[in-house]
Amino acid sequence: MGNYRTLLLKYNLLRLPPDVAEKISDFLKIQEQYRRWASEWVNGGSLPPERMLRRFARKLLYAAKASKWLGGLKKNGIKVGKMQPPLIFDAQLRLNNERDVSSGVFVDLPRRELKIRRWSNRRGNTIILPIDKHAIKWIQRRVQEGGKLALAAVWIGRSRSSVVKLYVALIFRRNLAPVQPKRLLVIDFNALHNGVSWAVVEGEKIVTKGVLRPDTSKILHLQNTVTRLDSLCANKDVMCDAAMATKSRVWRVLRVWEDEAAKKLMRLALQYKAAIVVDLPRGESIRKLKEGSYTSEKKIFLNFGRLWERLRGLAGWYGIPYREARLYSSICPRCERKMSILQNRRVKCACGFEANRDEVPFHWAIKLFPKLIFFSNSPFSWEARGARRCGPRIQRGPPSRGEPAAGRGSQPADVRRRLLCRCVKLLASSSSAEFI
Repeated sequence: MGNYRTLLLKYNLLRLPPDVAEKISDFLKIQEQYRRWASEWVNGGSLPPERMLRRFARKLLYAAKASKWLGGLKKNGIKVGKMQPPLIFDAQLRLNNERDVSSGVFVDLPRRELKIRRWSNRRGNTIILPIDKHAIKWIQRRVQEGGKLALAAVWIGRSRSSVVKLYVALIFRRNLAPVQPKRLLVIDFNALHNGVSWAVVEGEKIVTKGVLRPDTSKILHLQNTVTRLDSLCANKDVMCDAAMATKSRVWRVLRVWEDEAAKKLMRLALQYKAAIVVDLPRGESIRKLKEGSYTSEKKIFLNFGRLWERLRGLAGWYGIPYREARLYSSICPRCERKMSILQNRRVKCACGFEANRDEVPFHWAIKLFPKLIFFSNSPFSWEARGARRCGPRIQRGPPSRGEPAAGRGSQPADVRRRLLCRCVKLLASSSSAEFI
Protein backbone atom coordinates (compact mmCIF):
# COMPACT_ATOMS: atom_id res chain seq x y z
CA MET A 1 0.00 0.00 0.00
CA GLY A 2 1.34 3.43 -0.89
CA ASN A 3 1.66 6.17 1.72
CA TYR A 4 2.29 9.74 0.66
CA ARG A 5 3.69 13.01 1.95
CA THR A 6 3.90 16.24 0.02
CA LEU A 7 6.38 19.11 0.12
CA LEU A 8 4.84 22.33 -1.19
CA LEU A 9 7.32 24.86 -2.57
CA LYS A 10 6.12 28.43 -3.19
CA TYR A 11 7.78 30.99 -5.44
CA ASN A 12 6.64 34.62 -5.57
CA LEU A 13 6.41 35.57 -9.24
CA LEU A 14 7.71 39.08 -8.52
CA ARG A 15 10.93 37.65 -7.08
CA LEU A 16 11.79 35.20 -9.83
CA PRO A 17 14.93 35.76 -11.95
CA PRO A 18 14.26 37.56 -15.28
CA ASP A 19 15.05 34.47 -17.38
CA VAL A 20 12.42 32.50 -15.44
CA ALA A 21 9.82 35.26 -15.24
CA GLU A 22 9.61 35.58 -19.01
CA LYS A 23 8.54 31.92 -19.29
CA ILE A 24 5.73 32.23 -16.73
CA SER A 25 3.25 33.80 -19.16
CA ASP A 26 3.65 30.84 -21.54
CA PHE A 27 3.23 28.39 -18.65
CA LEU A 28 0.08 30.20 -17.56
CA LYS A 29 -1.37 29.87 -21.07
CA ILE A 30 -0.78 26.10 -20.99
CA GLN A 31 -2.40 25.92 -17.55
CA GLU A 32 -5.49 27.84 -18.70
CA GLN A 33 -5.85 25.71 -21.84
CA TYR A 34 -5.60 22.58 -19.69
CA ARG A 35 -8.26 23.80 -17.27
CA ARG A 36 -10.60 24.76 -20.10
CA TRP A 37 -10.19 21.24 -21.41
CA ALA A 38 -11.07 19.87 -17.96
CA SER A 39 -14.38 21.76 -17.94
CA GLU A 40 -15.20 20.73 -21.51
CA TRP A 41 -14.28 17.10 -20.91
CA VAL A 42 -16.56 16.95 -17.87
CA ASN A 43 -19.46 18.06 -20.04
CA GLY A 44 -18.88 15.33 -22.61
CA GLY A 45 -16.14 16.73 -24.83
CA SER A 46 -13.37 14.61 -26.28
CA LEU A 47 -9.64 14.89 -25.64
CA PRO A 48 -8.07 17.95 -27.29
CA PRO A 49 -5.74 17.40 -30.23
CA GLU A 50 -2.88 19.22 -28.49
CA ARG A 51 -0.28 16.68 -27.50
CA MET A 52 0.79 18.46 -24.31
CA LEU A 53 -2.73 18.69 -22.92
CA ARG A 54 -3.39 15.05 -23.72
CA ARG A 55 -0.34 14.01 -21.72
CA PHE A 56 -1.31 16.10 -18.70
CA ALA A 57 -4.87 14.76 -18.81
CA ARG A 58 -3.64 11.18 -18.74
CA LYS A 59 -1.30 11.90 -15.87
CA LEU A 60 -4.07 13.50 -13.82
CA LEU A 61 -6.42 10.55 -14.24
CA TYR A 62 -3.60 8.08 -13.57
CA ALA A 63 -2.66 9.92 -10.40
CA ALA A 64 -6.26 9.98 -9.19
CA LYS A 65 -6.61 6.22 -9.77
CA ALA A 66 -3.28 5.39 -8.15
CA SER A 67 -4.22 6.14 -4.56
CA LYS A 68 -5.51 8.72 -2.08
CA TRP A 69 -2.55 11.01 -2.25
CA LEU A 70 -1.40 14.63 -2.27
CA GLY A 71 -2.09 14.93 1.42
CA GLY A 72 -0.04 18.14 1.67
CA LEU A 73 -2.11 20.42 -0.53
CA LYS A 74 -4.97 22.62 0.58
CA LYS A 75 -7.80 24.00 -1.53
CA ASN A 76 -9.29 26.92 0.41
CA GLY A 77 -12.82 27.80 -0.61
CA ILE A 78 -12.47 26.70 -4.21
CA LYS A 79 -15.54 25.18 -5.87
CA VAL A 80 -14.98 21.80 -7.44
CA GLY A 81 -17.16 22.90 -10.32
CA LYS A 82 -14.44 25.27 -11.49
CA MET A 83 -12.32 22.27 -12.49
CA GLN A 84 -8.91 23.78 -11.83
CA PRO A 85 -6.48 20.88 -11.31
CA PRO A 86 -2.70 21.41 -11.39
CA LEU A 87 -0.41 20.06 -14.08
CA ILE A 88 0.95 16.63 -13.13
CA PHE A 89 4.54 15.68 -14.04
CA ASP A 90 6.66 12.58 -13.60
CA ALA A 91 9.57 13.42 -11.31
CA GLN A 92 13.13 12.37 -10.49
CA LEU A 93 15.25 13.06 -7.42
CA ARG A 94 19.03 13.27 -7.72
CA LEU A 95 20.80 12.62 -4.41
CA ASN A 96 24.34 12.16 -5.68
CA ASN A 97 25.35 11.65 -9.32
CA GLU A 98 22.37 9.69 -10.66
CA ARG A 99 21.76 9.90 -14.39
CA ASP A 100 19.17 12.43 -15.53
CA VAL A 101 16.34 10.50 -17.24
CA SER A 102 14.58 13.65 -18.53
CA SER A 103 11.58 13.60 -16.20
CA GLY A 104 9.20 16.54 -16.26
CA VAL A 105 10.37 17.73 -12.83
CA PHE A 106 14.00 17.15 -11.88
CA VAL A 107 15.07 17.80 -8.27
CA ASP A 108 18.84 18.16 -8.09
CA LEU A 109 19.90 18.22 -4.42
CA PRO A 110 23.68 18.61 -5.01
CA ARG A 111 23.00 21.78 -7.03
CA ARG A 112 20.09 22.85 -4.81
CA GLU A 113 17.82 23.48 -7.76
CA LEU A 114 14.60 22.24 -9.31
CA LYS A 115 13.86 22.06 -13.04
CA ILE A 116 10.40 22.07 -14.60
CA ARG A 117 10.55 20.70 -18.13
CA ARG A 118 8.37 19.26 -20.90
CA TRP A 119 5.44 21.57 -20.29
CA SER A 120 5.34 22.90 -23.86
CA ASN A 121 6.53 21.87 -27.31
CA ARG A 122 9.15 24.61 -27.42
CA ARG A 123 12.84 24.19 -26.84
CA GLY A 124 14.54 26.02 -24.03
CA ASN A 125 11.38 26.04 -21.92
CA THR A 126 13.08 24.72 -18.75
CA ILE A 127 12.17 26.66 -15.60
CA ILE A 128 15.01 26.49 -13.05
CA LEU A 129 14.14 27.31 -9.43
CA PRO A 130 16.26 27.30 -6.24
CA ILE A 131 15.57 24.99 -3.28
CA ASP A 132 16.21 26.37 0.20
CA LYS A 133 18.00 24.46 2.96
CA HIS A 134 14.80 23.73 4.91
CA ALA A 135 13.26 22.00 1.89
CA ILE A 136 16.45 20.03 1.33
CA LYS A 137 16.43 18.81 4.95
CA TRP A 138 12.77 17.81 4.60
CA ILE A 139 13.52 15.82 1.44
CA GLN A 140 16.52 14.11 3.07
CA ARG A 141 14.39 13.06 6.05
CA ARG A 142 11.73 11.56 3.80
CA VAL A 143 14.41 9.63 1.87
CA GLN A 144 15.88 8.34 5.15
CA GLU A 145 12.40 7.10 6.09
CA GLY A 146 12.26 5.12 2.85
CA GLY A 147 10.31 7.58 0.72
CA LYS A 148 10.79 7.99 -3.02
CA LEU A 149 9.78 10.90 -5.22
CA ALA A 150 6.76 9.69 -7.17
CA LEU A 151 5.08 12.64 -8.89
CA ALA A 152 5.03 16.42 -8.94
CA ALA A 153 2.18 18.92 -9.35
CA VAL A 154 2.79 22.45 -10.65
CA TRP A 155 0.41 25.39 -10.92
CA ILE A 156 0.20 29.17 -10.68
CA GLY A 157 -2.19 30.38 -8.01
CA ARG A 158 -2.93 33.00 -5.37
CA SER A 159 -1.88 32.80 -1.76
CA ARG A 160 -4.15 33.74 1.13
CA SER A 161 -2.78 37.29 0.91
CA SER A 162 -3.66 37.42 -2.85
CA VAL A 163 -0.02 37.25 -3.95
CA VAL A 164 0.35 35.29 -7.19
CA LYS A 165 2.85 32.47 -6.81
CA LEU A 166 4.23 29.47 -8.64
CA TYR A 167 3.56 26.31 -6.62
CA VAL A 168 5.47 23.05 -6.94
CA ALA A 169 4.20 20.06 -4.94
CA LEU A 170 6.67 17.17 -4.63
CA ILE A 171 4.85 13.94 -3.75
CA PHE A 172 6.87 11.24 -2.00
CA ARG A 173 5.65 7.66 -1.79
CA ARG A 174 6.56 5.04 0.80
CA ASN A 175 5.72 1.33 0.96
CA LEU A 176 5.48 -0.27 4.36
CA ALA A 177 3.42 -2.72 6.35
CA PRO A 178 0.92 -1.07 8.71
CA VAL A 179 1.63 -1.13 12.43
CA GLN A 180 -0.23 -3.86 14.34
CA PRO A 181 -1.67 -1.83 17.24
CA LYS A 182 -1.94 -2.93 20.85
CA ARG A 183 -3.57 0.25 22.12
CA LEU A 184 -5.75 3.12 20.93
CA LEU A 185 -4.84 6.79 20.76
CA VAL A 186 -8.25 8.44 21.14
CA ILE A 187 -8.44 12.07 20.01
CA ASP A 188 -11.41 14.31 20.71
CA PHE A 189 -11.55 17.43 18.52
CA ASN A 190 -13.17 20.48 20.10
CA ALA A 191 -13.04 24.20 19.48
CA LEU A 192 -9.32 24.89 19.72
CA HIS A 193 -9.57 27.25 22.69
CA ASN A 194 -10.98 24.28 24.67
CA GLY A 195 -8.12 22.14 23.38
CA VAL A 196 -7.73 18.86 21.56
CA SER A 197 -8.03 16.12 24.18
CA TRP A 198 -6.19 12.81 23.76
CA ALA A 199 -5.72 9.59 25.70
CA VAL A 200 -3.92 6.29 25.19
CA VAL A 201 -6.38 3.49 25.98
CA GLU A 202 -5.47 -0.13 26.62
CA GLY A 203 -8.20 -2.59 27.50
CA GLU A 204 -10.14 -1.17 30.42
CA LYS A 205 -7.70 1.54 31.46
CA ILE A 206 -6.36 4.90 30.34
CA VAL A 207 -2.56 4.69 30.17
CA THR A 208 -1.96 8.45 29.77
CA LYS A 209 -3.88 11.51 28.65
CA GLY A 210 -3.46 15.20 27.91
CA VAL A 211 -4.72 18.29 26.13
CA LEU A 212 -3.14 20.26 23.27
CA ARG A 213 -4.11 23.90 23.05
CA PRO A 214 -2.74 26.83 20.99
CA ASP A 215 -1.74 30.20 22.46
CA THR A 216 -5.31 31.47 22.69
CA SER A 217 -4.45 34.80 24.31
CA LYS A 218 -2.02 35.67 21.49
CA ILE A 219 -4.49 34.65 18.80
CA LEU A 220 -7.35 36.62 20.39
CA HIS A 221 -5.10 39.68 20.68
CA LEU A 222 -4.25 39.45 16.98
CA GLN A 223 -7.91 38.88 16.08
CA ASN A 224 -8.94 42.01 18.01
CA THR A 225 -6.23 43.93 16.18
CA VAL A 226 -7.61 42.68 12.85
CA THR A 227 -11.12 43.87 13.82
CA ARG A 228 -9.80 47.32 14.73
CA LEU A 229 -7.77 47.65 11.53
CA ASP A 230 -10.69 46.47 9.39
CA SER A 231 -12.85 49.25 10.85
CA LEU A 232 -10.23 51.82 9.80
CA CYS A 233 -9.64 50.25 6.39
CA ALA A 234 -12.34 52.29 4.64
CA ASN A 235 -10.53 55.54 5.39
CA LYS A 236 -6.87 54.57 4.99
CA ASP A 237 -5.44 52.06 2.53
CA VAL A 238 -2.43 51.51 4.76
CA MET A 239 -4.78 50.09 7.39
CA CYS A 240 -6.04 47.53 4.86
CA ASP A 241 -2.48 46.34 4.28
CA ALA A 242 -1.87 46.15 8.02
CA ALA A 243 -5.10 44.17 8.51
CA MET A 244 -4.10 41.69 5.78
CA ALA A 245 -0.62 41.29 7.30
CA THR A 246 -2.09 40.64 10.75
CA LYS A 247 -4.53 38.05 9.35
CA SER A 248 -1.61 36.26 7.72
CA ARG A 249 0.23 36.31 11.05
CA VAL A 250 -2.76 34.71 12.79
CA TRP A 251 -2.84 31.86 10.26
CA ARG A 252 0.93 31.39 10.56
CA VAL A 253 0.65 31.07 14.35
CA LEU A 254 -2.10 28.48 13.93
CA ARG A 255 -0.18 26.57 11.23
CA VAL A 256 2.93 26.27 13.40
CA TRP A 257 0.85 24.96 16.30
CA GLU A 258 -1.09 22.54 14.09
CA ASP A 259 2.12 21.08 12.68
CA GLU A 260 3.63 20.62 16.14
CA ALA A 261 0.40 19.16 17.56
CA ALA A 262 0.13 16.63 14.70
CA LYS A 263 3.78 15.60 15.19
CA LYS A 264 3.29 15.15 18.94
CA LEU A 265 0.19 12.99 18.44
CA MET A 266 2.03 10.90 15.86
CA ARG A 267 4.98 10.39 18.22
CA LEU A 268 2.54 9.17 20.87
CA ALA A 269 0.95 6.72 18.42
CA LEU A 270 4.37 5.34 17.43
CA GLN A 271 5.63 5.22 21.01
CA TYR A 272 2.64 3.25 22.32
CA LYS A 273 2.00 1.30 19.08
CA ALA A 274 -1.51 2.67 19.10
CA ALA A 275 -4.12 2.98 16.38
CA ILE A 276 -5.62 6.46 16.03
CA VAL A 277 -9.34 6.86 16.68
CA VAL A 278 -10.66 10.36 16.02
CA ASP A 279 -13.93 11.75 17.31
CA LEU A 280 -14.88 14.69 15.08
CA PRO A 281 -17.75 17.05 15.89
CA ARG A 282 -20.68 16.77 13.53
CA GLY A 283 -21.03 19.44 10.87
CA GLU A 284 -24.40 20.42 12.30
CA SER A 285 -22.84 21.11 15.70
CA ILE A 286 -20.10 23.28 14.21
CA ARG A 287 -22.63 25.20 12.12
CA LYS A 288 -24.74 25.94 15.20
CA LEU A 289 -21.67 27.21 17.05
CA LYS A 290 -20.69 29.49 14.17
CA GLU A 291 -24.23 30.84 13.93
CA GLY A 292 -24.67 31.06 17.70
CA SER A 293 -23.03 33.06 20.45
CA TYR A 294 -19.45 32.73 19.18
CA THR A 295 -17.89 36.14 18.54
CA SER A 296 -16.18 36.79 15.22
CA GLU A 297 -12.79 36.73 16.98
CA LYS A 298 -13.43 33.26 18.44
CA LYS A 299 -14.81 31.63 15.30
CA ILE A 300 -11.25 30.98 14.11
CA PHE A 301 -10.97 28.36 16.88
CA LEU A 302 -13.59 26.25 15.07
CA ASN A 303 -11.21 25.71 12.14
CA PHE A 304 -9.47 22.46 13.07
CA GLY A 305 -9.75 20.90 9.62
CA ARG A 306 -6.08 21.40 8.78
CA LEU A 307 -4.92 19.66 11.97
CA TRP A 308 -7.25 16.76 11.20
CA GLU A 309 -5.96 16.48 7.61
CA ARG A 310 -2.36 16.75 8.80
CA LEU A 311 -2.85 13.98 11.34
CA ARG A 312 -4.55 11.71 8.82
CA GLY A 313 -1.74 12.25 6.30
CA LEU A 314 0.99 11.45 8.85
CA ALA A 315 -0.87 8.33 9.94
CA GLY A 316 -0.82 7.06 6.37
CA TRP A 317 2.88 7.85 5.96
CA TYR A 318 3.94 6.00 9.13
CA GLY A 319 1.51 3.10 8.66
CA ILE A 320 -0.57 3.91 11.75
CA PRO A 321 -4.13 2.50 11.55
CA TYR A 322 -6.60 5.36 11.49
CA ARG A 323 -10.35 5.63 11.73
CA GLU A 324 -13.05 8.13 12.61
CA ALA A 325 -15.69 7.02 15.09
CA ARG A 326 -18.61 8.65 16.88
CA LEU A 327 -17.69 8.70 20.57
CA TYR A 328 -20.32 10.59 22.54
CA SER A 329 -19.51 13.33 25.04
CA SER A 330 -23.02 13.88 26.43
CA ILE A 331 -24.25 10.25 26.56
CA CYS A 332 -23.27 8.19 29.57
CA PRO A 333 -20.87 5.35 28.65
CA ARG A 334 -22.27 3.24 31.52
CA CYS A 335 -26.04 3.40 31.09
CA GLU A 336 -26.23 5.27 27.74
CA ARG A 337 -28.58 7.94 29.06
CA LYS A 338 -28.37 11.66 28.39
CA MET A 339 -26.19 13.41 31.00
CA SER A 340 -26.69 16.74 32.70
CA ILE A 341 -24.27 19.56 31.89
CA LEU A 342 -22.52 21.13 34.88
CA GLN A 343 -20.11 24.06 35.15
CA ASN A 344 -16.50 23.98 33.88
CA ARG A 345 -17.36 21.59 31.02
CA ARG A 346 -18.32 18.73 33.34
CA VAL A 347 -21.20 16.30 32.84
CA LYS A 348 -23.00 14.03 35.27
CA CYS A 349 -25.39 11.10 34.88
CA ALA A 350 -28.13 9.91 37.19
CA CYS A 351 -26.28 6.60 37.53
CA GLY A 352 -23.40 8.40 39.28
CA PHE A 353 -20.95 8.73 36.39
CA GLU A 354 -19.27 12.16 36.29
CA ALA A 355 -16.37 13.45 34.19
CA ASN A 356 -15.08 16.30 32.08
CA ARG A 357 -17.12 16.20 28.88
CA ASP A 358 -13.91 16.15 26.79
CA GLU A 359 -12.89 12.90 28.50
CA VAL A 360 -16.19 11.07 28.09
CA PRO A 361 -15.12 9.79 24.60
CA PHE A 362 -12.18 8.03 26.29
CA HIS A 363 -14.61 6.00 28.42
CA TRP A 364 -16.60 5.15 25.30
CA ALA A 365 -13.36 3.93 23.71
CA ILE A 366 -12.77 1.68 26.73
CA LYS A 367 -16.29 0.27 26.36
CA LEU A 368 -15.83 -0.31 22.61
CA PHE A 369 -12.15 -1.31 22.83
CA PRO A 370 -12.50 -4.88 21.45
CA LYS A 371 -14.44 -3.64 18.44
CA LEU A 372 -12.14 -0.68 17.74
CA ILE A 373 -8.91 -2.64 18.10
CA PHE A 374 -10.26 -5.43 15.88
CA PHE A 375 -11.08 -2.91 13.15
CA SER A 376 -7.63 -1.35 13.50
CA ASN A 377 -5.95 -4.70 12.86
CA SER A 378 -8.01 -5.39 9.73
CA PRO A 379 -6.54 -4.78 6.26
CA PHE A 380 -6.51 -1.23 4.86
CA SER A 381 -7.79 0.22 8.12
CA TRP A 382 -5.22 3.01 8.01
CA GLU A 383 -7.29 4.69 5.29
CA ALA A 384 -9.81 7.33 6.35
CA ARG A 385 -13.37 6.12 6.48
CA GLY A 386 -16.48 8.00 5.62
CA ALA A 387 -14.69 10.71 3.60
CA ARG A 388 -17.03 12.99 1.69
CA ARG A 389 -17.25 12.31 -2.01
CA CYS A 390 -18.27 14.53 -4.85
CA GLY A 391 -20.65 11.87 -6.15
CA PRO A 392 -21.43 8.16 -5.91
CA ARG A 393 -18.58 5.70 -5.89
CA ILE A 394 -17.40 4.75 -9.39
CA GLN A 395 -16.26 1.26 -10.21
CA ARG A 396 -12.84 1.89 -11.67
CA GLY A 397 -10.86 -1.05 -12.94
CA PRO A 398 -7.48 -0.78 -14.64
CA PRO A 399 -7.63 0.37 -18.29
CA SER A 400 -7.28 -2.28 -20.91
CA ARG A 401 -3.86 -2.68 -22.47
CA GLY A 402 -3.11 0.00 -25.02
CA GLU A 403 -6.05 2.15 -23.98
CA PRO A 404 -5.14 5.54 -22.48
CA ALA A 405 -6.85 6.26 -19.19
CA ALA A 406 -8.10 9.64 -20.35
CA GLY A 407 -9.20 8.62 -23.82
CA ARG A 408 -12.48 6.93 -23.11
CA GLY A 409 -14.68 9.14 -25.18
CA SER A 410 -17.67 6.85 -24.65
CA GLN A 411 -18.03 7.70 -20.95
CA PRO A 412 -21.32 9.45 -20.15
CA ALA A 413 -21.05 13.10 -19.09
CA ASP A 414 -22.23 12.40 -15.53
CA VAL A 415 -19.58 9.70 -15.08
CA ARG A 416 -16.93 12.07 -16.41
CA ARG A 417 -18.13 14.78 -14.07
CA ARG A 418 -17.93 12.54 -11.02
CA LEU A 419 -14.53 11.18 -12.04
CA LEU A 420 -12.89 14.55 -12.59
CA CYS A 421 -14.68 15.93 -9.56
CA ARG A 422 -13.02 13.17 -7.55
CA CYS A 423 -9.67 13.94 -9.20
CA VAL A 424 -9.85 17.53 -8.08
CA LYS A 425 -10.93 16.59 -4.56
CA LEU A 426 -8.01 14.20 -4.30
CA LEU A 427 -5.73 17.17 -4.91
CA ALA A 428 -7.04 18.88 -1.77
CA SER A 429 -5.71 18.73 1.76
CA SER A 430 -3.71 20.70 4.26
CA SER A 431 -1.45 23.46 3.00
CA SER A 432 -2.06 27.16 2.78
CA ALA A 433 -2.00 27.15 -1.01
CA GLU A 434 -5.05 27.92 -3.07
CA PHE A 435 -6.01 26.90 -6.60
CA ILE A 436 -7.21 29.71 -8.84
